[in-house]
Amino acid sequence: MLRIGVIALVTLLFAGLVFPAAGTSPQLNTASGGPDNQTAQGTQVADTTTDTDGDGLSDSLERSVYGTDPTDPDTDGDGYPDGMEVRCGQAIPGADPLRTDIYVEVDSTQSTTLSDAVRASIVDTFDSAPVSNPDGSTGIDIHLVTDETNLSVNGTVYSKHQPGPGNDIYDFRRNHSGHRSEGYYYVLVTDDVAYNGDDYFVGAGRPEIAAMERFESTKITASLFMHEFGHAMGLDAHQDGIDEERYTRTEYDSVMNYNGLYRQLTYSNGTDNVGRNEWQFVAESRTRPDVQCAENGTCASRCVQG
Repeated sequence: MLRIGVIALVTLLFAGLVFPAAGTSPQLNTASGGPDNQTAQGTQVADTTTDTDGDGLSDSLERSVYGTDPTDPDTDGDGYPDGMEVRCGQAIPGADPLRTDIYVEVDSTQSTTLSDAVRASIVDTFDSAPVSNPDGSTGIDIHLVTDETNLSVNGTVYSKHQPGPGNDIYDFRRNHSGHRSEGYYYVLVTDDVAYNGDDYFVGAGRPEIAAMERFESTKITASLFMHEFGHAMGLDAHQDGIDEERYTRTEYDSVMNYNGLYRQLTYSNGTDNVGRNEWQFVAESRTRPDVQCAENGTCASRCVQG
């Protein structure tokens, strides 16, 4: 699903690039008196200027090269316009306009961040998600981008705004996020986290942002990431079974169930007693950071002209 205003942002995003404007009529060299889509010799010429959906890709390229929908600016519905996914690999590396892509910046107050084993577990879990993509594949591509480590921290990291610097997750995102404007989520790995002021908890997730502690166990750390990142995507505690122990894992088969936390990684596919398809929610309706770089042109500087 495309976020409100994204089509308007696309125009700004590709300002200055050699991309066709939406609705522009073909401007081809034609023989005098001949049809607009033929040369003087009568050879058919591809229309490389019409961009019906304004996503930065011509209709002809969308049909013949990329397999994207020329009437939908975001064919895979992941919040990134097709043209951005094709052209802007420096901003969103590895993006595919026919598969759901999710980008996460991971910072740390420690000398190291999530281990390779933890990252692989998370990536594999999303890749196995039971959701369909326009290219006929299933799964979600989650990109965990490690940025800064050894960040200075002022004791416990709280999940709500606190007075003073370096002591809540919003401080860290505001001061250290290098990818917020590209629509990345933000996750901070740290030593001590407090949820609603209670440092009994080891992780906290708010819309678009999360903080978590790290453990020696790959499974426990990966499971905690999945739980808190679920909150960052909009799986909230007010929903039935989330952050509760009243359902068994059979009744509610999700890492958002406290009886599943640390024991599994996946979200519910909707076939249990609770009946909420969390993977479908993640693919289609999750809370998403705005792609703001179109407004100030920072993406355009990292996009290939075409």
